[in-house]
Amino acid sequence: MRKAILIAALVAATASMPAFAQGRGGGGGPGGGMGAGPPMSPPGQGTFGDRGASAGARDIAGQRGEFGRDFGSRQGGERLSGPERAELQRQQALVYQQNAQVRREQAQQYATAARNGAPLPANASRTQRNELKADMEAWRSTFRVGRDEWHDLRDQWLVDRDSLTPEQWAQRRVDWFIYRDAWIARQQQWAQARADD
Repeated sequence: MRKAILIAALVAATASMPAFAQGRGGGGGPGGGMGAGPPMSPPGQGTFGDRGASAGARDIAGQRGEFGRDFGSRQGGERLSGPERAELQRQQALVYQQNAQVRREQAQQYATAARNGAPLPANASRTQRNELKADMEAWRSTFRVGRDEWHDLRDQWLVDRDSLTPEQWAQRRVDWFIYRDAWIARQQQWAQARADD
């Protein structure tokens, strides 16, 4: 039941986002063709400006943690009602979707720059693999993905760093978001089928 509520909350959150609703989050280049999102530094300059990739990942983790603390503090000895819990999960899904959209646009811009021959830093494979891992962990946390499924996908997507070129890692990160969208669609279909029964 919690999984169905969480999926429903994400559907509500994503449906309210213009870029996702119009561009379905893919194709047409960064931002679904809408030109949205922050400016992107070219490869070699860092994907989060002067702060670095780890700072961006910490920001996202911190925002996710705020919702966990809010959830705990709102419990305050009493349980949340079904609508309150659904609203909190909807808010969490919205924050996840907004952060994921920014990270997706950055991944697309980086992969495009790499394909177009932009010089890549020496640590590009490590950086892109770490960014992919952060994307996957945010998805896992938000959707409460089971341990077995997580381990299978982690092994499939986070292969040995040296087994791919920096350009391949950049494209792999873009491919992850495509896979993730398909996964969400399957979960939505599953939740809808359960609701119809």
